[in-house]
Amino acid sequence: MKRKQGKSIEQRKEKAPAERRYPVLVATALCMLILALCAGCLALLQMRRYEEGILDVCAVQQDGYVQLVLEQINLQGGQGSEEDITRILGTLDASSNKYWTFSKDQSMLFVKDVLETNKYKGFTTKTYYVSDSARAFLDSIQTNRVTHGNIMIEDKEYVVSGTAFVYGGDTYQLCLLTNRDVLLDNNQFLGAKIELGIIAAVLLFLLVIIPMAYAIWIRKLQRANAESEEAVRTLNENLSRMNKLLSEQDLHDTRSNIWKQEALPEFLKKIRDRGATPSTLVKVKCASAEASEELLQRAASVLDKTVLRFEMEDSNLAFLFVQRDMDPAVNQLLPLLTQETTLEDLILLAGGASAYQRAGRITGQTEGLVSIGH
Repeated sequence: MKRKQGKSIEQRKEKAPAERRYPVLVATALCMLILALCAGCLALLQMRRYEEGILDVCAVQQDGYVQLVLEQINLQGGQGSEEDITRILGTLDASSNKYWTFSKDQSMLFVKDVLETNKYKGFTTKTYYVSDSARAFLDSIQTNRVTHGNIMIEDKEYVVSGTAFVYGGDTYQLCLLTNRDVLLDNNQFLGAKIELGIIAAVLLFLLVIIPMAYAIWIRKLQRANAESEEAVRTLNENLSRMNKLLSEQDLHDTRSNIWKQEALPEFLKKIRDRGATPSTLVKVKCASAEASEELLQRAASVLDKTVLRFEMEDSNLAFLFVQRDMDPAVNQLLPLLTQETTLEDLILLAGGASAYQRAGRITGQTEGLVSIGH
């Protein structure tokens, strides 16, 4: 049996804070694409540096080749002629991608081979070395010292090694040109570059795909978690509504509730104000708390909802029969009494002023009561 002060229990509805959703997949994809782009640019930069390193190694080897030819020319001690030098150059391997040039002052004496030499006979070096990079390299050549660089000739980039030497009292320039693409398209180097490119592409692909797959998985977990939270929130709301309904129902169910003695005057006042008279208040003296509980249990199964129960001092009880005259009230309550529970007082609630005066004398608190006696 529940004991209340006549006030309902308020259930506070707690709402979970709204989840702030972020576009995880879109943000991850964008970040990964930017990261992949940066990584790709870095890979291209490293590949360029790798190519520059390869070209520098080839240029150093080419310098040694030019130095060897220069030593061959110097072995003649400057006693030969220009034809002797061109004959030496003509015996060397030459193609459209790798060839020699031989000039004196501003005149071209030898280019690639005999046919190409005849084509440029009478041309100056400025005519052949048209680009700024080619002229700058030709002007920087030092006597008996081989240097190398990169120049452009006819829209092709060449790795050039050159030197100047004095022969028969005249100064000559000797250069060996190798097409840059030929060096980079070497089978072994090209194979290594392709392998590195494939590895870089696979790594970049994994760099994009794996985080995106992980983001999709996280997004699914977030959605599942949001759905679970929504289900829990809905369930809590339903439970709160049910608890509130049950609480209100239980609050007004007189068969399962017992009020404190302090609530009795308020009930009596409301009964008088609403004109719910006559009503009968029956006080029962109980020998013990156990006897009081047993009486309440019997009353819960026999008395209806119009009978209010109150807990008085010393485990005693009071039953308020609303709109019930004294005789029907007593007849309904007497079968529930035992040797440990006896009638102590009967009070009839009427609406007249004289009754109010007599009730005030008897109870000291209530209004509209008439004492009938023991």
